[in-house]
Amino acid sequence: MKKIAFLLLVLLAPIAYGQSQNFEGFGLSFDYSLNSITDKSNPGGSATSNSGIPSITADAYKAINDQWLVGIYGTYDLGTTDTSGSDPDAHHPIEAGAKVGYAITEKLLGYVKLGYSWSKYSSPGYYQWINGPSYGLGVEYLLTKNLFTRAEISQQNYKTVYWSDGSSDKVNINSYGVSIGWRF
Repeated sequence: MKKIAFLLLVLLAPIAYGQSQNFEGFGLSFDYSLNSITDKSNPGGSATSNSGIPSITADAYKAINDQWLVGIYGTYDLGTTDTSGSDPDAHHPIEAGAKVGYAITEKLLGYVKLGYSWSKYSSPGYYQWINGPSYGLGVEYLLTKNLFTRAEISQQNYKTVYWSDGSSDKVNINSYGVSIGWRF
């Protein structure tokens, strides 16, 4: 009886882990986000702009049981955090962090992410890096064994930047994105 139970366990184990293992490995995607960028300036007011920003994301997942996965990610935006279009330095924000995913079906994965974001930012005569926490949630759907699509909502909350003239800026970005990618 023990041999039969062991044999069943060995035969069924790949099936049990099959759902989450479909998402395991390294992925590379091209993303496009509709962003709402808010810059709160002191003195001054608040300016909000909307823009479409393409980015590239690399991630990796590891299954920890039949449905749960853990992973890491890094995103390089090909756009800007500038709301006025006048800041030549506020380009190419970077975000990196961790993901926890749940394989809902063999082709559908839901996840949450928590990370940290960095971006260049300048004001007339001043230049700094801004940074702060970011978080989001999303879903991935496998179109084929390797080709996937993703939908995600996220937020980047940059810390307040204080300039030497006493003024300050705080930037928040709300993103609504879609992606197409390949899982290796």
